[in-house]
Amino acid sequence: MANKKFLLLCNNCGQEIEDFSLWFENGQRCFSCGSNQSEVKYLDNYKKLMNSIKKENDQGIWDYYEYLPINNKKNIISFNEGSVPIERWGSLESRIKDIFNINCKIYAHRQDANYATGTFKDLAGSVVASVLKENDISSYVVASTGNIGVAYARYLSAAKITLYAFIPRISPIVQEAELSCFGQKVFRVDGDYSEAKNLAMEFAQENNILLSAGNFDPMRIEAKKTMVFEWLRKIDEFPTVYFQALSGGTGPLGIEKGCRELKEAGHKLPTPRYILVQSNKCSPMADAWETAKNHNFPEGWENEYPIYNNPETEITTLATGYPKTYPVLSKIVRDSKGEIIAFNEESVVDVARFLAFEFALRTGPAGAITVGGFLKSVSKGHVKDGDVVLLNIGEGIRRSPAFLEKLLIEQSLVKTVDQCGLFSRDEYGDNLWEKLIDVVK
Repeated sequence: MANKKFLLLCNNCGQEIEDFSLWFENGQRCFSCGSNQSEVKYLDNYKKLMNSIKKENDQGIWDYYEYLPINNKKNIISFNEGSVPIERWGSLESRIKDIFNINCKIYAHRQDANYATGTFKDLAGSVVASVLKENDISSYVVASTGNIGVAYARYLSAAKITLYAFIPRISPIVQEAELSCFGQKVFRVDGDYSEAKNLAMEFAQENNILLSAGNFDPMRIEAKKTMVFEWLRKIDEFPTVYFQALSGGTGPLGIEKGCRELKEAGHKLPTPRYILVQSNKCSPMADAWETAKNHNFPEGWENEYPIYNNPETEITTLATGYPKTYPVLSKIVRDSKGEIIAFNEESVVDVARFLAFEFALRTGPAGAITVGGFLKSVSKGHVKDGDVVLLNIGEGIRRSPAFLEKLLIEQSLVKTVDQCGLFSRDEYGDNLWEKLIDVVK
Protein backbone atom coordinates (compact mmCIF):
# COMPACT_ATOMS: atom_id res chain seq x y z
CA MET A 1 0.00 0.00 0.00
CA ALA A 2 1.43 3.34 -1.06
CA ASN A 3 2.48 5.75 1.68
CA LYS A 4 0.17 8.76 1.52
CA LYS A 5 1.20 10.40 4.76
CA PHE A 6 4.79 11.53 4.25
CA LEU A 7 7.87 11.32 2.07
CA LEU A 8 11.56 12.00 2.54
CA LEU A 9 13.28 14.96 0.88
CA CYS A 10 17.01 14.98 0.22
CA ASN A 11 18.48 18.02 1.99
CA ASN A 12 21.09 18.40 -0.73
CA CYS A 13 19.23 18.11 -4.05
CA GLY A 14 15.54 17.99 -3.09
CA GLN A 15 14.97 14.50 -4.49
CA GLU A 16 11.76 12.96 -3.20
CA ILE A 17 12.02 9.49 -1.67
CA GLU A 18 8.67 7.79 -1.29
CA ASP A 19 9.15 6.10 2.08
CA PHE A 20 11.63 4.61 4.52
CA SER A 21 11.74 1.25 2.78
CA LEU A 22 13.36 2.89 -0.28
CA TRP A 23 15.64 4.97 1.96
CA PHE A 24 16.83 1.81 3.72
CA GLU A 25 17.23 -0.15 0.48
CA ASN A 26 19.56 2.53 -0.88
CA GLY A 27 21.80 2.50 2.18
CA GLN A 28 20.13 5.58 3.71
CA ARG A 29 21.38 7.79 0.92
CA CYS A 30 19.70 9.80 -1.81
CA PHE A 31 19.58 7.72 -4.98
CA SER A 32 20.02 10.92 -7.02
CA CYS A 33 23.02 12.68 -5.41
CA GLY A 34 24.22 10.22 -2.74
CA SER A 35 23.72 12.56 0.23
CA ASN A 36 23.08 10.93 3.60
CA GLN A 37 20.97 13.85 4.83
CA SER A 38 17.22 13.87 4.32
CA GLU A 39 14.16 14.98 6.25
CA VAL A 40 10.56 13.90 6.50
CA LYS A 41 7.92 16.03 4.79
CA TYR A 42 4.22 15.53 5.57
CA LEU A 43 1.91 15.60 2.60
CA ASP A 44 -0.94 17.54 4.20
CA ASN A 45 1.35 20.57 4.64
CA TYR A 46 0.79 20.54 8.42
CA LYS A 47 -2.86 21.57 8.24
CA LYS A 48 -3.74 19.54 11.35
CA LEU A 49 -0.60 20.18 13.38
CA MET A 50 -2.03 22.81 15.70
CA ASN A 51 -4.98 20.51 16.45
CA SER A 52 -2.50 17.89 17.67
CA ILE A 53 -1.00 20.27 20.23
CA LYS A 54 -3.74 20.23 22.85
CA LYS A 55 -3.24 20.96 26.53
CA GLU A 56 -5.45 18.01 27.50
CA ASN A 57 -3.29 15.51 25.60
CA ASP A 58 -0.86 13.71 27.85
CA GLN A 59 0.05 10.38 26.25
CA GLY A 60 3.55 11.36 25.25
CA ILE A 61 5.20 11.56 21.87
CA TRP A 62 2.47 9.63 20.04
CA ASP A 63 -0.05 12.37 20.69
CA TYR A 64 1.63 13.71 17.53
CA TYR A 65 1.05 10.53 15.50
CA GLU A 66 -0.17 12.50 12.46
CA TYR A 67 3.28 14.12 12.22
CA LEU A 68 5.49 11.15 12.96
CA PRO A 69 6.64 8.80 10.17
CA ILE A 70 4.44 5.76 10.93
CA ASN A 71 1.50 4.67 8.80
CA ASN A 72 -0.06 2.04 11.07
CA LYS A 73 -0.51 2.55 14.81
CA LYS A 74 -0.15 -1.18 15.46
CA ASN A 75 3.60 -0.75 14.84
CA ILE A 76 4.09 1.82 17.60
CA ILE A 77 6.53 0.87 20.39
CA SER A 78 6.01 3.22 23.32
CA PHE A 79 6.33 3.59 27.08
CA ASN A 80 4.74 7.04 27.49
CA GLU A 81 8.00 8.81 26.71
CA GLY A 82 7.80 12.53 26.02
CA SER A 83 5.06 13.41 28.48
CA VAL A 84 7.37 14.96 31.05
CA PRO A 85 7.29 18.05 33.28
CA ILE A 86 8.24 21.53 32.16
CA GLU A 87 8.84 23.43 35.39
CA ARG A 88 9.08 27.14 36.10
CA TRP A 89 12.20 27.73 38.21
CA GLY A 90 11.18 30.94 39.96
CA SER A 91 13.76 30.69 42.74
CA LEU A 92 16.56 30.62 40.16
CA GLU A 93 15.00 33.62 38.44
CA SER A 94 15.21 35.49 41.75
CA ARG A 95 18.84 34.53 42.25
CA ILE A 96 19.70 35.69 38.70
CA LYS A 97 17.89 38.98 39.33
CA ASP A 98 19.75 39.56 42.62
CA ILE A 99 23.24 38.84 41.23
CA PHE A 100 23.05 39.98 37.60
CA ASN A 101 20.05 42.34 37.57
CA ILE A 102 18.49 40.40 34.69
CA ASN A 103 14.78 39.68 34.59
CA CYS A 104 14.19 36.43 32.76
CA LYS A 105 11.80 33.50 32.97
CA ILE A 106 13.38 30.06 33.34
CA TYR A 107 11.71 26.78 32.38
CA ALA A 108 13.28 23.34 32.74
CA HIS A 109 12.15 20.53 30.42
CA ARG A 110 12.90 17.35 32.35
CA GLN A 111 13.13 13.71 31.24
CA ASP A 112 14.82 12.16 34.25
CA ALA A 113 11.85 10.14 35.52
CA ASN A 114 10.94 8.05 32.44
CA TYR A 115 11.62 4.46 33.34
CA ALA A 116 13.08 3.44 29.99
CA THR A 117 16.38 5.36 30.15
CA GLY A 118 15.45 8.62 31.88
CA THR A 119 16.75 10.69 28.95
CA PHE A 120 15.29 12.38 25.89
CA LYS A 121 16.92 9.60 23.85
CA ASP A 122 13.77 7.63 24.71
CA LEU A 123 11.96 9.73 22.10
CA ALA A 124 14.32 8.45 19.42
CA GLY A 125 14.11 4.92 20.78
CA SER A 126 10.35 4.91 20.37
CA VAL A 127 10.25 6.36 16.85
CA VAL A 128 13.19 4.35 15.51
CA ALA A 129 11.87 1.06 16.89
CA SER A 130 8.42 1.79 15.45
CA VAL A 131 9.72 2.69 11.98
CA LEU A 132 12.02 -0.34 11.88
CA LYS A 133 9.16 -2.62 12.92
CA GLU A 134 6.86 -1.16 10.28
CA ASN A 135 9.51 -1.79 7.62
CA ASP A 136 10.24 -5.38 8.74
CA ILE A 137 13.82 -4.69 9.86
CA SER A 138 15.03 -7.59 12.02
CA SER A 139 18.53 -6.38 13.01
CA TYR A 140 20.16 -2.99 13.57
CA VAL A 141 23.66 -1.70 14.28
CA VAL A 142 24.58 1.38 16.32
CA ALA A 143 27.68 3.05 17.75
CA SER A 144 26.96 4.96 20.93
CA THR A 145 28.68 6.98 23.64
CA GLY A 146 25.88 6.08 26.01
CA ASN A 147 22.22 6.99 26.12
CA ILE A 148 21.11 6.36 22.53
CA GLY A 149 22.50 2.83 22.66
CA VAL A 150 20.58 2.05 25.86
CA ALA A 151 17.39 3.56 24.44
CA TYR A 152 17.70 1.46 21.28
CA ALA A 153 18.43 -1.68 23.32
CA ARG A 154 15.26 -1.13 25.35
CA TYR A 155 12.86 -0.22 22.55
CA LEU A 156 14.21 -2.60 19.91
CA SER A 157 13.92 -5.39 22.44
CA ALA A 158 10.22 -4.55 22.78
CA ALA A 159 9.97 -4.64 18.97
CA LYS A 160 11.75 -8.05 18.83
CA ILE A 161 14.61 -6.53 16.83
CA THR A 162 18.24 -7.55 17.41
CA LEU A 163 20.65 -4.72 18.20
CA TYR A 164 24.42 -4.82 17.77
CA ALA A 165 25.87 -1.96 19.83
CA PHE A 166 29.47 -0.73 19.60
CA ILE A 167 30.64 1.36 22.55
CA PRO A 168 33.96 3.15 23.22
CA ARG A 169 36.50 1.70 25.61
CA ILE A 170 35.80 4.36 28.27
CA SER A 171 32.08 3.54 28.49
CA PRO A 172 31.02 2.63 32.04
CA ILE A 173 30.30 -0.99 32.86
CA VAL A 174 26.73 -0.10 33.86
CA GLN A 175 26.07 0.98 30.27
CA GLU A 176 27.38 -2.28 28.89
CA ALA A 177 25.27 -4.19 31.42
CA GLU A 178 22.11 -2.27 30.60
CA LEU A 179 22.58 -2.74 26.87
CA SER A 180 23.12 -6.46 27.16
CA CYS A 181 20.45 -7.20 29.77
CA PHE A 182 17.76 -6.77 27.10
CA GLY A 183 19.29 -9.66 25.15
CA GLN A 184 21.20 -7.39 22.77
CA LYS A 185 24.82 -7.81 21.67
CA VAL A 186 27.44 -5.34 22.87
CA PHE A 187 30.99 -4.87 21.56
CA ARG A 188 33.34 -2.74 23.66
CA VAL A 189 35.81 -1.23 21.18
CA ASP A 190 39.48 -0.73 22.05
CA GLY A 191 39.36 2.92 21.07
CA ASP A 192 37.25 6.08 21.22
CA TYR A 193 33.83 6.86 19.77
CA SER A 194 35.26 7.38 16.28
CA GLU A 195 36.75 3.88 16.36
CA ALA A 196 33.44 2.50 17.60
CA LYS A 197 31.67 4.12 14.64
CA ASN A 198 34.21 2.75 12.19
CA LEU A 199 33.85 -0.81 13.49
CA ALA A 200 30.07 -0.53 13.55
CA MET A 201 30.07 0.54 9.91
CA GLU A 202 32.41 -2.30 8.91
CA PHE A 203 30.33 -4.86 10.82
CA ALA A 204 27.08 -3.63 9.25
CA GLN A 205 28.55 -3.79 5.74
CA GLU A 206 30.01 -7.28 6.20
CA ASN A 207 26.75 -8.67 7.54
CA ASN A 208 24.34 -6.62 5.41
CA ILE A 209 22.60 -5.14 8.46
CA LEU A 210 21.05 -1.69 8.60
CA LEU A 211 23.34 0.83 10.35
CA SER A 212 22.09 3.71 12.48
CA ALA A 213 22.44 6.91 10.46
CA GLY A 214 23.77 8.85 13.46
CA ASN A 215 22.94 12.45 14.27
CA PHE A 216 21.44 13.19 10.85
CA ASP A 217 19.07 10.23 11.06
CA PRO A 218 15.64 11.56 9.96
CA MET A 219 13.91 9.15 12.37
CA ARG A 220 15.79 10.63 15.34
CA ILE A 221 15.16 14.20 14.19
CA GLU A 222 11.42 13.50 13.88
CA ALA A 223 11.43 12.24 17.47
CA LYS A 224 13.32 15.21 18.89
CA LYS A 225 11.16 17.81 17.12
CA THR A 226 8.24 16.84 19.36
CA MET A 227 9.95 18.59 22.29
CA VAL A 228 8.96 21.88 20.61
CA PHE A 229 5.32 20.78 20.44
CA GLU A 230 5.47 20.03 24.18
CA TRP A 231 6.75 23.54 24.91
CA LEU A 232 3.76 24.99 23.10
CA ARG A 233 1.36 22.62 24.85
CA LYS A 234 2.67 23.05 28.41
CA ILE A 235 3.77 26.67 28.74
CA ASP A 236 2.01 29.86 27.71
CA GLU A 237 4.99 31.60 26.11
CA PHE A 238 7.46 30.31 23.57
CA PRO A 239 11.14 30.26 24.60
CA THR A 240 13.45 32.92 23.23
CA VAL A 241 16.58 31.01 24.30
CA TYR A 242 17.20 27.24 24.24
CA PHE A 243 20.02 25.59 26.23
CA GLN A 244 21.29 22.05 25.78
CA ALA A 245 24.42 20.06 26.50
CA LEU A 246 26.04 19.27 23.15
CA SER A 247 27.63 16.04 21.99
CA GLY A 248 26.53 15.14 18.46
CA GLY A 249 23.70 17.62 18.03
CA THR A 250 20.55 15.72 17.03
CA GLY A 251 18.54 17.60 19.66
CA PRO A 252 19.07 21.08 18.20
CA LEU A 253 18.50 19.70 14.68
CA GLY A 254 15.16 18.35 15.85
CA ILE A 255 14.23 21.59 17.64
CA GLU A 256 14.96 23.55 14.45
CA LYS A 257 12.76 21.16 12.42
CA GLY A 258 9.92 21.44 14.92
CA CYS A 259 10.04 25.24 14.80
CA ARG A 260 9.90 25.18 11.00
CA GLU A 261 6.89 22.87 11.03
CA LEU A 262 5.03 25.13 13.43
CA LYS A 263 5.70 28.09 11.16
CA GLU A 264 4.45 26.10 8.15
CA ALA A 265 1.30 25.40 10.18
CA GLY A 266 0.81 29.16 10.54
CA HIS A 267 1.96 29.61 14.11
CA LYS A 268 3.76 32.91 14.59
CA LEU A 269 6.58 32.42 17.06
CA PRO A 270 10.12 33.63 17.59
CA THR A 271 13.04 31.41 16.63
CA PRO A 272 14.86 30.70 19.88
CA ARG A 273 18.54 31.49 20.17
CA TYR A 274 20.44 28.23 20.52
CA ILE A 275 23.09 28.25 23.24
CA LEU A 276 24.76 24.84 23.18
CA VAL A 277 27.18 23.78 25.88
CA GLN A 278 30.09 21.35 25.71
CA SER A 279 32.44 20.09 28.39
CA ASN A 280 35.76 21.94 28.29
CA LYS A 281 37.43 18.50 28.14
CA CYS A 282 35.71 17.63 24.85
CA SER A 283 34.76 20.84 23.09
CA PRO A 284 35.59 20.64 19.37
CA MET A 285 32.47 22.58 18.35
CA ALA A 286 32.87 25.24 21.03
CA ASP A 287 36.55 25.66 20.11
CA ALA A 288 35.75 25.91 16.40
CA TRP A 289 32.97 28.41 17.12
CA GLU A 290 35.25 30.59 19.26
CA THR A 291 37.90 30.64 16.54
CA ALA A 292 35.38 31.53 13.82
CA LYS A 293 33.80 34.21 16.00
CA ASN A 294 37.17 35.80 16.77
CA HIS A 295 37.83 36.03 13.00
CA ASN A 296 34.36 37.43 12.26
CA PHE A 297 33.14 34.20 10.64
CA PRO A 298 35.22 34.22 7.43
CA GLU A 299 34.05 32.41 4.30
CA GLY A 300 33.98 28.66 4.83
CA TRP A 301 34.23 28.98 8.62
CA GLU A 302 31.60 26.30 9.21
CA ASN A 303 33.82 23.64 7.63
CA GLU A 304 36.77 24.30 9.92
CA TYR A 305 36.72 22.34 13.17
CA PRO A 306 39.21 20.28 15.20
CA ILE A 307 39.02 16.52 15.76
CA TYR A 308 39.90 15.31 19.25
CA ASN A 309 40.81 11.63 19.40
CA ASN A 310 40.33 9.87 22.74
CA PRO A 311 39.00 12.94 24.60
CA GLU A 312 39.79 12.97 28.30
CA THR A 313 36.32 13.91 29.48
CA GLU A 314 34.72 11.81 32.21
CA ILE A 315 31.28 12.64 30.82
CA THR A 316 31.12 9.75 28.38
CA THR A 317 27.74 10.81 26.93
CA LEU A 318 29.39 14.01 25.66
CA ALA A 319 32.58 12.39 24.34
CA THR A 320 32.11 13.19 20.64
CA GLY A 321 35.53 14.34 19.47
CA TYR A 322 34.75 14.23 15.72
CA PRO A 323 31.82 16.66 15.26
CA LYS A 324 30.51 15.82 11.77
CA THR A 325 27.32 17.80 12.42
CA TYR A 326 29.21 21.05 12.99
CA PRO A 327 28.91 22.45 9.42
CA VAL A 328 25.10 22.21 9.62
CA LEU A 329 24.58 22.84 13.32
CA SER A 330 26.87 25.86 13.54
CA LYS A 331 24.97 27.66 10.78
CA ILE A 332 21.67 27.07 12.60
CA VAL A 333 23.21 28.51 15.77
CA ARG A 334 24.58 31.56 13.97
CA ASP A 335 21.31 32.22 12.15
CA SER A 336 19.58 32.20 15.53
CA LYS A 337 22.16 34.64 16.96
CA GLY A 338 23.14 31.99 19.48
CA GLU A 339 26.39 30.62 20.88
CA ILE A 340 28.36 27.41 21.30
CA ILE A 341 30.31 27.50 24.55
CA ALA A 342 32.30 25.25 26.88
CA PHE A 343 31.74 24.84 30.61
CA ASN A 344 34.33 23.69 33.14
CA GLU A 345 33.77 19.99 33.75
CA GLU A 346 35.35 20.25 37.19
CA SER A 347 32.32 22.26 38.36
CA VAL A 348 29.52 19.92 37.30
CA VAL A 349 29.40 18.21 40.69
CA ASP A 350 28.62 21.51 42.41
CA VAL A 351 26.00 22.31 39.78
CA ALA A 352 24.33 18.94 40.33
CA ARG A 353 24.42 19.43 44.11
CA PHE A 354 22.80 22.84 43.71
CA LEU A 355 20.01 21.44 41.51
CA ALA A 356 19.33 18.69 44.00
CA PHE A 357 19.21 21.24 46.84
CA GLU A 358 17.13 23.86 45.03
CA PHE A 359 14.74 21.73 42.93
CA ALA A 360 14.95 18.18 44.34
CA LEU A 361 16.33 17.24 40.91
CA ARG A 362 18.91 14.49 40.57
CA THR A 363 20.57 15.11 37.23
CA GLY A 364 23.45 13.45 35.45
CA PRO A 365 26.58 15.34 34.39
CA ALA A 366 25.20 16.34 30.97
CA GLY A 367 22.19 17.98 32.62
CA ALA A 368 24.55 19.79 34.99
CA ILE A 369 26.63 20.98 32.03
CA THR A 370 23.47 22.57 30.60
CA VAL A 371 22.73 24.54 33.76
CA GLY A 372 26.38 25.48 34.23
CA GLY A 373 26.42 26.79 30.67
CA PHE A 374 23.28 28.82 31.39
CA LEU A 375 24.90 30.47 34.42
CA LYS A 376 28.03 31.22 32.40
CA SER A 377 25.91 32.68 29.60
CA VAL A 378 24.09 34.96 32.02
CA SER A 379 27.43 36.20 33.31
CA LYS A 380 28.74 36.77 29.76
CA GLY A 381 25.65 38.69 28.62
CA HIS A 382 24.25 36.01 26.31
CA VAL A 383 20.94 36.04 28.24
CA LYS A 384 19.03 39.31 28.01
CA ASP A 385 16.44 41.12 30.08
CA GLY A 386 13.02 39.73 29.21
CA ASP A 387 14.26 36.40 27.81
CA VAL A 388 12.21 33.24 28.21
CA VAL A 389 14.78 30.51 28.83
CA LEU A 390 14.22 26.79 28.18
CA LEU A 391 16.76 24.44 29.79
CA ASN A 392 16.88 20.91 28.40
CA ILE A 393 17.53 18.75 31.47
CA GLY A 394 17.68 15.53 29.52
CA GLU A 395 19.62 13.11 31.70
CA GLY A 396 18.66 11.59 35.03
CA ILE A 397 21.18 10.49 37.61
CA ARG A 398 20.64 6.74 37.25
CA ARG A 399 22.44 6.80 33.94
CA SER A 400 25.59 7.84 35.83
CA PRO A 401 25.95 5.96 39.14
CA ALA A 402 29.65 6.87 39.39
CA PHE A 403 28.68 10.54 39.14
CA LEU A 404 26.08 10.08 41.88
CA GLU A 405 28.83 8.89 44.21
CA LYS A 406 30.67 12.17 43.63
CA LEU A 407 27.70 14.11 44.98
CA LEU A 408 28.39 12.82 48.49
CA ILE A 409 29.30 15.88 50.57
CA GLU A 410 31.14 14.14 53.36
CA GLN A 411 31.24 10.79 55.08
CA SER A 412 30.77 10.45 58.81
CA LEU A 413 30.84 7.48 61.13
CA VAL A 414 29.57 8.25 64.61
CA LYS A 415 29.25 6.33 67.87
CA THR A 416 27.76 8.92 70.22
CA VAL A 417 25.30 11.78 69.89
CA ASP A 418 28.05 14.20 70.93
CA GLN A 419 29.61 13.58 67.53
CA CYS A 420 26.44 14.71 65.75
CA GLY A 421 26.18 18.44 65.11
CA LEU A 422 23.36 20.59 63.78
CA PHE A 423 23.26 21.52 60.10
CA SER A 424 22.00 24.63 58.29
CA ARG A 425 20.47 23.84 54.90
CA ASP A 426 20.14 27.53 54.06
CA GLU A 427 23.82 28.12 54.69
CA TYR A 428 24.71 25.05 52.66
CA GLY A 429 22.62 26.26 49.69
CA ASP A 430 24.00 29.79 49.84
CA ASN A 431 27.57 28.47 49.89
CA LEU A 432 26.88 26.29 46.84
CA TRP A 433 25.37 29.24 44.96
CA GLU A 434 28.28 31.54 45.80
CA LYS A 435 30.74 28.89 44.64
CA LEU A 436 28.99 28.59 41.29
CA ILE A 437 28.85 32.34 40.78
CA ASP A 438 32.60 32.58 41.47
CA VAL A 439 33.17 29.98 38.73
CA VAL A 440 31.11 31.70 36.03
CA LYS A 441 32.00 35.34 36.70
